[in-house]
Amino acid sequence: EAALAAIARTKGTLNTFITVDEEGALAAARRAEEALAHSGHGGQTGEPGLLTGIPIAHKDLIATKGLRTTAGSRILGDWVPRRDAAVVRALADAGAVCLGKTNTHEFAFGTTNDNPHYGATGNPWNPALTTGGSSGGSAAAVSAGILPLATGTDTAGSIRIPAALCGVVGLKPTYDLVSTRGIIPLCRTVDTAGPIAGTVEDAALGLEALTGVTLEREEHATLRGIRIGVPEHYVFDKVDPEIEAAVREALAVLARLGAEVRTIEIPVLAECFEIGVSIVRPEALAFHSRWFPARAGDYGEDVARSLEMAQQVSGADYVKALERRRAFSRAVRRALGEVDLLAGPTVPLLAFENRVAYEPVAPGGELPRYALTRLTYPYNLSRLPAISVPCGLSQSGLPIGLQLAAGAYEEGLLLSVAGAYERARGAWPEPPARP
Repeated sequence: EAALAAIARTKGTLNTFITVDEEGALAAARRAEEALAHSGHGGQTGEPGLLTGIPIAHKDLIATKGLRTTAGSRILGDWVPRRDAAVVRALADAGAVCLGKTNTHEFAFGTTNDNPHYGATGNPWNPALTTGGSSGGSAAAVSAGILPLATGTDTAGSIRIPAALCGVVGLKPTYDLVSTRGIIPLCRTVDTAGPIAGTVEDAALGLEALTGVTLEREEHATLRGIRIGVPEHYVFDKVDPEIEAAVREALAVLARLGAEVRTIEIPVLAECFEIGVSIVRPEALAFHSRWFPARAGDYGEDVARSLEMAQQVSGADYVKALERRRAFSRAVRRALGEVDLLAGPTVPLLAFENRVAYEPVAPGGELPRYALTRLTYPYNLSRLPAISVPCGLSQSGLPIGLQLAAGAYEEGLLLSVAGAYERARGAWPEPPARP
């Protein structure tokens, strides 16, 4: 009830939800109370699940049986799925209480959550600024304390980008570790689903619920023996100075915990955007061909423009990009043969006003919408797990994220090191717009 009230109170400022399922949430909460009441007393309801009674929400790209799923679009504005997505069923089986569907960039095809059909999502640290996207509604809802856990999807950074800009934890798992069945695709060969949470521990519990697998992770008092590589030539290029300073201090914390932090070179990182758009755009166009260009006027301007640009990518370009992606992935994985983790900023710039998303105001003169993906994209193309953890605030009070990445299916190690950093960092403040 408190979470539902917070959603209503912040509708005008944060706009985190597209659809709220008050009736369904209260019914699920009552079932959770019964399960907890009968736990250990031989009741018929069985043992409570990992997340019994915990309020959560799903990004509105993820199908929910009997509950409107819009993908943040006008085209699917009235679609009510007949089946739950796999992640919805997994969290329901774990006992979580779904409050509804969070706001998203239209069809997940963007990084700002500036939605032309359902309104932009406001950042709890400053509602006039972007949350990042495309899982911005989920990140803002967690940041505002409305819920401790929400789902997101990540094709070029869409979990980690809003997590960094909203000051929460966002985990992109290894490709295919979490089922994407029932999730409206952006790019099937890259799409991933994962948790957004207030803490690393909650993200770990969310991942365990999503996969049904208990992670092998430890609460390290020391990180002695852990090797962390920092590709400085790339991750600190065209980065806001305040972000660089905060991330370098986070790396110093990891070193003080005993980790070996060293500079490495991964030259192919500079190719990630060129490779990525040549894969994501045509795969997106293939899915949207059922509506585009016939219903081009029903799309927001930015998504329509991206689909138009996708028409310029030839079949040969797409096949060549797939070959380049395999080489790119091998290069990143070779680097992870020399170190255990890779580290750097999650995004190169602080939260900004959505009106400048296409203006060259990011560090180095980049366009903010595209600059946001530059440091996250490599781990989508290489299909490796990566996490964003809050590591500092700018002078203007905006969150800064530290990104860590690990080898395939090394989520346990990734979460262990992220958790050790989080404990050493200390308590994280609440945002000003928390209800």
